Amino acid sequence: MHEVISAISSQATLRTYKKGSILLYQGEAPRMAYVIKSGDVKVYTINDAGEEQIATFHGAGDVFPTPWLFGNAQTTMYYYETFSNAELLTVPRELLLEHLYKPEHIRETTDYYVKNYTGMLMRVTALEQARAREKIMFTLYYLLHRYGRQIKVGIYEVDLPLTHSAMASLVGLTRETTTTELNKLKKEKVVSYDRKTMTIDKARLERSLGEDSFKDVSL
Repeated sequence: MHEVISAISSQATLRTYKKGSILLYQGEAPRMAYVIKSGDVKVYTINDAGEEQIATFHGAGDVFPTPWLFGNAQTTMYYYETFSNAELLTVPRELLLEHLYKPEHIRETTDYYVKNYTGMLMRVTALEQARAREKIMFTLYYLLHRYGRQIKVGIYEVDLPLTHSAMASLVGLTRETTTTELNKLKKEKVVSYDRKTMTIDKARLERSLGEDSFKDVSL
């Protein structure tokens, strides 16, 4: 969305947020659309037990909230909270839509939403797995494609500060189970991680998964 962001920058308001700032509450009627210039935003719900359940993340170049932006919802469906320090542009919905639909931006807009759709299909595939190991491995595959950047041949870095608790919430498992399975994958050299980044060996992950159908996907 770089072309769209450049086009609206002079008409948008740049705001800086610290990690943990709630941008939108579930059920809130937004006044503006958001475009992420830098940083990450966590999208989640809270269940009846008061537990956070992460739906997805948004990173640099992403716009939200999409259902409200396109008139499919009057309020937000999730909570939106900064997952790191972030810079966001706020822009009137009508202005953003105007630029998204401009002939010179249609290709970029289409590519953006097709990539998001493909990424969410991967996310669904991860959640529907029966075993914890497969849930986590398919989630790593989703993170690699959606948020990873290749730092050397076959090695991808996911620049999200994913704690074991955040990963457990994303996968839908307990923290203990998530930690156990991640440690196994770490010993197998499929993944390594610290507090700020996660590094994934794509070939090792694919061999562990026995997965061929996503190999040619580019997000």
